[in-house]
Amino acid sequence: MQDQIIVELIRSGKSDKALNSLYKYFPLIRKHIRNFGGTRQDAEDIFQEGLIILCRKAKDPSFTLIAQLSTYLYSVCRYLWKDETGRRLQTTDSLPDIGVGDEELWQAAIDEETHARLAEKVLNGLGDRCRELLLLFYKSQLRLKDIAQRMGYSSENTAKNQKYKCLETARTQLREQKPTFETL
Repeated sequence: MQDQIIVELIRSGKSDKALNSLYKYFPLIRKHIRNFGGTRQDAEDIFQEGLIILCRKAKDPSFTLIAQLSTYLYSVCRYLWKDETGRRLQTTDSLPDIGVGDEELWQAAIDEETHARLAEKVLNGLGDRCRELLLLFYKSQLRLKDIAQRMGYSSENTAKNQKYKCLETARTQLREQKPTFETL
């Protein structure tokens, strides 16, 4: 279901249908929370709280979706978990030592999110046809033969060549933006 349709369903009071489509993102949230010391129950609680926040925000008429809904929900849950772990640390008598492995885990997660944001920015900067082709291939995992038929290319080889050109354009834009993105 498209993100804007989900937002409209929430605004019109049909949250159940919208929330059912958002539950497909739970495994991603669960993985993040488990990677940072949480339990499955923690992940369920954080995800539920994230959904509540998303619904409240979506009902606000001034809310404008500028990223994918999955990205928005992931960010909300990530910050909720960060706050929760901060509260847990404050309630303990002594702070645990942060080992090298823990620090590396946090840095890896930050790097992964930074790369994901950069990739999303580059993908959104591509033309509509390139973006559609790459999303069909990588996200929907369609075969090139099916993509060629769906997008009106004359053959599977044409779709393959177009995919290559789109990837090269994306790589070029990625190289151009990476130095400025890393300074943020």
